[in-house]
Amino acid sequence: MRQRKGSRRAALLLAVVVPWTLTACGTGSADRQPAGSPTSEAVAADPATTGSATTVRADGPHNDTDVMFLQMMVAHGKQGVELAQLAGARAQREEVRTLAAAVAATQTDEVSMMTSWLRGWSKPVAVDTDPAAHANHGGLPATGPEQIAALKKASKSEFDGRLLNLFIGHQHNAVEMATKEAADGANAETKEFARRVVESRTGQIQQMLTLLNE
Repeated sequence: MRQRKGSRRAALLLAVVVPWTLTACGTGSADRQPAGSPTSEAVAADPATTGSATTVRADGPHNDTDVMFLQMMVAHGKQGVELAQLAGARAQREEVRTLAAAVAATQTDEVSMMTSWLRGWSKPVAVDTDPAAHANHGGLPATGPEQIAALKKASKSEFDGRLLNLFIGHQHNAVEMATKEAADGANAETKEFARRVVESRTGQIQQMLTLLNE
């Protein structure tokens, strides 16, 4: 009975993340665009990172908020993948490893998609590390090398709790950035992506809080 309960919980955790990957990386936005709109054109993503996944082109007008959001989310997504891979190697609980694997898959696809969009706009992929450049949107991503290095040193008994606490803060940071993009961005696809980030990360945070309290 205990094993079946754990398996059901793992399936629920996976469901929080995976359906979002399918909708975000598909062509759901085509229904909102006029027929023949370049924004609705589906193109193949980088097969080295996303396999057979497809992504939506972010054509049309964009502003500095769109660019900054994508640059910061690329860096944020890479950090999330690093945390998730660390969890896959060290987490003690099956539920934590399952959630981490789903997050790694989702955010790897997202990084590939966002990189493609930035390059399509002829914009740098790397985020400006000068804190002054980020004063208007809450600063650089909160998770840094120091926090990840400290997590790597955590004991086996401490690891899951420390990982979940760090990941909750990490995903909350994504919600904050995406909320600003949804409000102030100009590009339709980027704003839709931001809205989906808010939805998916909020769900992940709720699941991780549940795991912490069990």
